[in-house]
Amino acid sequence: MTDFIPSSSNCTSTPVLYIDTTAPLPDLFQFADTRVRAVRDMLKSLACMGYRSLDDEDLGSFATGCYLLLETGCDALSLCEQRLQRGEAMQ
Repeated sequence: MTDFIPSSSNCTSTPVLYIDTTAPLPDLFQFADTRVRAVRDMLKSLACMGYRSLDDEDLGSFATGCYLLLETGCDALSLCEQRLQRGEAMQ
């Protein structure tokens, strides 16, 4: 088994973004946490904006950014979950 798994958010036939499965759990968790919180903050900003000031292209770009951050964050959280289920301590 390789130490790296491709991110779910790869949009090409050849993955270019990978996650190190052997990274320390606290580092994986921090990676995921940073991305999930960034998405939360971005969506909070969107909720507070006037929708009349947004155009379709801006909204699409915003949604793509949220998706990419959330997808890689969820990939890292899934890896954390797998390793914790195997009994690995968070340390």
